Amino acid sequence: MHIDAFTMLFSGLLVKVVLGVLFGVLWLASKRETWFAWWSATFFLGSLSSLAFLMRDFGLSFFGMAVALLVGSMGCCWQGARAFEKRPPIWIAVSGPPTLWLTASIVPGFLESVASRVFLSSLLMAPLLAMTAFEFWRGRAERLASRRTIIVLFSSIALIFAVRIPLIPFAPFPFGALPAEPAYIAAFNLLVFFHTVVLAILLVALTKERQELIQRTQAQTDSLTGALNRRAFITRGRRLVLRHQRKREPICLLFIDLDHFKALNDRYGHSGGDDALTEFVGVVHDNIRPTDFLFRLGGEEFCCLLPFTNADAAYQVAQRIRCALEVTGVHVAGTPVSVTVSIGLASAEAFGYDIDTLVRRADMAVYSAKRQGRNRVVVAAADDPIDLSRETPAIDGRMIAAE
Repeated sequence: MHIDAFTMLFSGLLVKVVLGVLFGVLWLASKRETWFAWWSATFFLGSLSSLAFLMRDFGLSFFGMAVALLVGSMGCCWQGARAFEKRPPIWIAVSGPPTLWLTASIVPGFLESVASRVFLSSLLMAPLLAMTAFEFWRGRAERLASRRTIIVLFSSIALIFAVRIPLIPFAPFPFGALPAEPAYIAAFNLLVFFHTVVLAILLVALTKERQELIQRTQAQTDSLTGALNRRAFITRGRRLVLRHQRKREPICLLFIDLDHFKALNDRYGHSGGDDALTEFVGVVHDNIRPTDFLFRLGGEEFCCLLPFTNADAAYQVAQRIRCALEVTGVHVAGTPVSVTVSIGLASAEAFGYDIDTLVRRADMAVYSAKRQGRNRVVVAAADDPIDLSRETPAIDGRMIAAE
């Protein structure tokens, strides 16, 4: 079946109008998601560009304006990516390239030279598309399923426009500057059409994936302190310990309990206790690695998992947390208050890779630290006696039974 250039351009025009309306509606539904407004402008400018190209078949020549609109649409696409990654727009990137093209268009003989047109249009569009891919790549720390595919597709379309420059003497227009051939025009338009449709679908999917990620994160985050919550400990904690079990890699668990927290609550009220907990979590995060995990199990009880850490190194981390809190204390309603912690440490080297056992042993070590006077770190040992009367905190909604 033969597909001519006019059919491809007209189909692309209709699709871009529909996508422009769709992204406009999505933006109106959530004004904070400004990237939808940028991408709506991208498709509307692209549709106007297609319309201008189609006018040639009716004896009207708007080629200079058509390319300027296309370049402007790609600038808007880049700014949409920046908005998605929470970066401010670069306005010169929207207005500058189209202005440069229009300025070149008034130079006598420029529009008549196919080689000049292909060279300058490719020189303007390829970097804009490449920068769009780069923006999404820079945000790769936010793990979204569609991100990698979007980066690949934007990179590939940028490459298609970039390779036009070395192909100027060798390939027919629009791939090069030799006399145009319908098959090449249709193939080029088909490539652009494919990227347009697939990228539009993926950009919507990317936003949905972010919303789902935010919801999952909120569901696993303690709303008061920002630490991970018990639900996160049940899922992430267990998975983390099991991953270390496969290769017998070291991992340690710290059970942390604020000393005399009930007295602090009684003196300053619950809001004062909340202030103390929030500042305590900040102190802990300042003294652990980004790859370590702090969980709030409930009340003033916290658990910290230290991956790839043996007992000696974990002890140093625990002492660092204890000393930092002892020195800095916390601020309750603007008033400095002295607060200390008791920390129990259990290692997989001593107790294996069962997270319930690690929690139980670390909690018993905390209890031992409190009996010894609080404000200290106690390392659980395999030969420690088990206190059958001591109930350890619930992890998955029930109390852990004593061994």
